This record gives sequence, C-alpha cells and structure tokens, in this order.
Amino acid sequence: MSKFTRRGKVVIALTIVMSLFLVAGVGASVYLRSVGFWGSSDPGTEVEFEIPNGSDAAEIGKILEAEGIIKSAFGFRLAAYFDGGAEDIQAGKYTLATGLTARDALERLKGTEPEGELHVNVTFPEGLWLTEMAETMGEDTHISAKKFLKLATSGRIRSEFLPEGIDTLEGLLFPSTYQVIEKDSARDVIERLLGEFEKQVESLDFSQAESLGLSNYEIVIVASMIEAETRVDAERAKVAQVIYNRIRAGWMLGIDATVLYALGDRHAELTQSALDVDSPYNTRRYTDIPPTPIGAPGRASLEAALNPADGAWMYYVLADCEGNHAFSTTDAEFLEDKAHYQTLDCG
Repeated sequence: MSKFTRRGKVVIALTIVMSLFLVAGVGASVYLRSVGFWGSSDPGTEVEFEIPNGSDAAEIGKILEAEGIIKSAFGFRLAAYFDGGAEDIQAGKYTLATGLTARDALERLKGTEPEGELHVNVTFPEGLWLTEMAETMGEDTHISAKKFLKLATSGRIRSEFLPEGIDTLEGLLFPSTYQVIEKDSARDVIERLLGEFEKQVESLDFSQAESLGLSNYEIVIVASMIEAETRVDAERAKVAQVIYNRIRAGWMLGIDATVLYALGDRHAELTQSALDVDSPYNTRRYTDIPPTPIGAPGRASLEAALNPADGAWMYYVLADCEGNHAFSTTDAEFLEDKAHYQTLDCG
C-alpha cells in the first residue's frame, strides 16, 4: 500500500479544515437566517406598536417579535450589535409591516420618527401626600416637583369641594395612573388629576354628608384618614364608623397617621415628643378633625366615609401581620386586643 507524501498529508489536512469551516459557515448561515438576522424581508400586514421610554435593544426586540414583525428578538439584538444605532431609536408609537428581517426592522426604526407625542405613565398610589405626588412628578416627568407643589398649594386652581380660606388641593387630586406628554405643564397635570377626582365622586351620594354632620370637604378629610389607616376593603366602613363614633362622643380621634402628616415624615418614630407635636393635624392632641385631608383617598375610602358600617366600636388595633384589625367597644376589649398584637412577631 502506498504511503501519503508529506505534501499530500498537508493538502488533506487543509481540505478537512476548509470543509469544517464550510460546514460551520453553512450552519451559521442557516441559523442566522432562522432568527431573521439576514435574508429577504417579506412585508405583510402593518402593525401599530409602542416602544416605552428607556427601552434597550433587547426590549425592543421582544416587542417586535411579539408583534410578528421579526422572527426573533435575538436576531434583533445581533443586528443592533453588528449594525449599531439601536440606542438612537426614540420611545413612542410606530407602524411597521410584519415579516421583516431584524436588520430591515432596525434600519426602518432608526430612520423613523415616532408617531404622535411621546408620553410617560405616572402612577400615584392611594394615600399619597401632595408632597409625595410632587416628588413623583419631578422624578418621572419633565415637570419639576417644586413647580407642581407650588401651584397645587397656591389656591390658583380651585375645586367645588375646596372651602373658602383653604388653598391646598391635598386630597382632591385623584390617585391613579396618568399619561403625561412633553407639552404638559404643571397646570395641565393638576387639572387632569382634579378633573378625575370630580369625575369619580359624581356617582357618590354626598347628601349623606349632612346626615353625618359634615361638609362635603370634611367627608374627603375622613376618607383620607380611612385610606391611611387600613388597606383592607372590608374594614374601611368600620374604620369610618369608629371615627364618627369618636366625633359624636367628643373624643380625640387618636389617629397616628395624622401625627406623621403633622411631622411631615411618613416614617418617623412615634415617640412621646412626636405624639405631642403642636399641630392642628395632631388628632392625639386636638379633638377636631384635621383642617385638610392627609393624603389622596381612593374611591373605596370615599364610599366608606359616606356609608359607615353600623356598630358601637370605639377602638381598633392591628390583629395580625397581614394588616387586619380587631374592632372593640370597651377599654377592656381594646387592651386585650392590643396585648394580643404585641405578642405577634411581624418582623
């Protein structure tokens, strides 16, 4: 049997290596085509979609894949890596056809202005203080916290609920999620939140306020205390009744949330000196209800303030680590409930 020459062995080795590269290349080509990195686009139905503010190439790719515009989000990431420019894609609404390669989709997005006006979603949870709403505006939008708060407490924007002599819109800006666009001013946003509050209360029967001995604005104040005291829907009407029972008895309301509001620090430790703070908001020192709401009540708390449960309860205290309360009518019952709570380990 003849032996291969040295030169023959080299040729065979090179042939094998080239064959391996060719196979690898063909495999890579097939794979890149399968993920839509290259190939030919076959445009189909046009699809409207939105790219949220702050989206990177990976997030944009997922949106395009979900809409059927491209085959694979990974293919889009490859296109962004090799071709660049994904960081220049603006947030907003777009329309693209389905059936595009990742590279074609990238090029079209890079060369297209978003449709309509850019916006951000801003969420104000129930119970938020007006100062906290302003902070949220300053953090999430182009509107400064200082400008928002100054206007919302200036008295220049009024509500039918706002009594003479009260200028702050605390409690009258409805907590929800809103879209804020670039051309919005602080006034635009405040009026939108105030308008939503007035829309939400349209269907509530405020004729109940008179029978409860309160004005419509005072109902909002009570609702704000309910919102601060419990997040359990089934308890809201009972908390309302405790507040009304204490008012009728001439008691101080003794609501810790009003003390925190007076201190301007939601996370303050309620030491004796804190509980003694001299403020009309301190319901552990004064029998009157606070002069304004102490936060933004949601609809459920407004309904509870207008429709308290029937009961002689004068006290409530946390009953477990999930935020449920025990309600009682006598000092002895309250002290027993309080002792039970103090045995819990909610750390």
